[in-house]
Amino acid sequence: MKTLKTPITHLDGIKKLIPHREPMIMVDSLLECNDGKALVGFTILKDNIFLINDELLETGLIEHMAQAAALYIGFKNYSEERSAKEGFIASIKSLKIEKLPKIGENMTTEVSIIHQIMHMSTVKLSTVSNGIIIANAQMNTVLKEDE
Repeated sequence: MKTLKTPITHLDGIKKLIPHREPMIMVDSLLECNDGKALVGFTILKDNIFLINDELLETGLIEHMAQAAALYIGFKNYSEERSAKEGFIASIKSLKIEKLPKIGENMTTEVSIIHQIMHMSTVKLSTVSNGIIIANAQMNTVLKEDE
């Protein structure tokens, strides 16, 4: 896998790496990426579909974390000249949400690959906002197989 040399901060670049499209895109930057690790950013805007009372819902935070993992996989596939694939959360082994972020907050999620075999990945995720860890999770993600 190639190492990311320059952060990807434009939506067009992100869209090349993940299958998600508006209004379901919950990542907006790939700040770092190398073999087994990534740092993914996301700023919560007022038109986000996962907001209630100016606060991101738990489901939105989980979706962001899953898409952070997908962005790592997408960059890996892109660096190996393969296209982005659709996937889904197979299971969440652990999840701890300390705080829900609000409109305007920028989150960064650290993605650490624990295991990766064929189309399945076990990922450890840690999300920070305003210098505080707001969520941790470990999940299994699965990519759809080629048709």
